Amino acid sequence: MIERKIYRGKVEDVLPSFPNCFADLVVADPPFNKSKKYDNYDDNLEEETYLNLSEIWIREGFRILKSTGTFWMYCPTQWLGDFQVIGKRYGIWQNTICWHYTNPTPQQKRFPKTWSAWLFFSKSQNFKFFPKFEKSIESFHTNRQIGTKEGSGIYDVWSDISKLTGGYLAQREVVLKPNTNQRMFVYQLPLALLRRIIGFCTEKEDLVVDLFSHSGTTSIAAQLMGRNWIAIEQSELYCKEIEKRISKMSFGILKND
Repeated sequence: MIERKIYRGKVEDVLPSFPNCFADLVVADPPFNKSKKYDNYDDNLEEETYLNLSEIWIREGFRILKSTGTFWMYCPTQWLGDFQVIGKRYGIWQNTICWHYTNPTPQQKRFPKTWSAWLFFSKSQNFKFFPKFEKSIESFHTNRQIGTKEGSGIYDVWSDISKLTGGYLAQREVVLKPNTNQRMFVYQLPLALLRRIIGFCTEKEDLVVDLFSHSGTTSIAAQLMGRNWIAIEQSELYCKEIEKRISKMSFGILKND
């Protein structure tokens, strides 16, 4: 089942149709149940319902992984403990990555949030991992570039990639609604972030499965890096936008204008 294709539908409906043990990397960036206005998703579920649905896609995500595969879940601090507990029922926890960004959203009655978590799981202890994928990294201790000719291991705090923002300060990568400065997608992850995950855990021609595709960034990063991919997205609008983004790829460069 090696392909580059978008499957339209709910993750919990699409995943059971996939065979066992065929994916090299599964990436999940699910809605966070914070009443965000997605095109076609109820983001205001009862907590028990939300976590029960989460267990379905987590369980199925591990099922479709090869024994050498890895599963990366993006989650806010609110659900970090819940996702880790569920994940450990089906896979092996390897790391919790702190994605620390310097452009937090202002808050009125709590401290501004400056980080989110990536839970890094494997299917077995015989998983693919390439520690010298990046030869130089930013040290969160010294805020300077470090590295050797042989390459350096990267730490579990990633502070060198900023989150994407909309408005007048939107980065060139951000997809905006036509003739506005408003983001097309509720949340869009930076391409550099997904390239890092894919680079550390897969090889050329490996298959990356993007569970909640939304903006399609995971699949786009996979294609730019010579991987195969499958994207799952239930919104027809978002599926069309993903296709547009992929069609703008030319000679390994993603163009948003």
